[in-house]
Amino acid sequence: MSRWSVFTVRVLVVLAFALILLFQVLVVPSIIAQSAYMYPMFAYLQVPAIIGSVMLLACGQVVLVCVWRLVDLVAEGRIFDRRAFAWVDTVIVALWAAVGLIIVGAVVVNVTGATGPGLFYPIIIGVVFGTGAALVMGIMRRLLHQATDLRGELDEVV
Repeated sequence: MSRWSVFTVRVLVVLAFALILLFQVLVVPSIIAQSAYMYPMFAYLQVPAIIGSVMLLACGQVVLVCVWRLVDLVAEGRIFDRRAFAWVDTVIVALWAAVGLIIVGAVVVNVTGATGPGLFYPIIIGVVFGTGAALVMGIMRRLLHQATDLRGELDEVV
């Protein structure tokens, strides 16, 4: 991996992390507070909605930290090290946690009746893409495992 690629990925990770942090601190609480004001019958969901949203965004931040570390391992030529599995496993767990949070949020919204006609699609998209990403990462983990085994065999031969 070239230095330019590593630098570019790191800049993008930092920007994404900062944007997510901005959303966690400013945007999400503001939007949810406005919704609670506009729909006072659902104001009791304000705190759980903020907590759930911040946790969902934190899952994205965990993935970004893992991507940063995996890029470091690639840049150092140590991606076929057993330590890479911990970072990949963390990405998979964070993705499944995000899917779980989306599903819990969907259930809460439907049970309380706080749902609108346009909320169904983002929920489905989040679950489908989150599940797909977690499954792809599982496949990538298996490929990394096979490559690590082959690298170990090659090192023994040489």
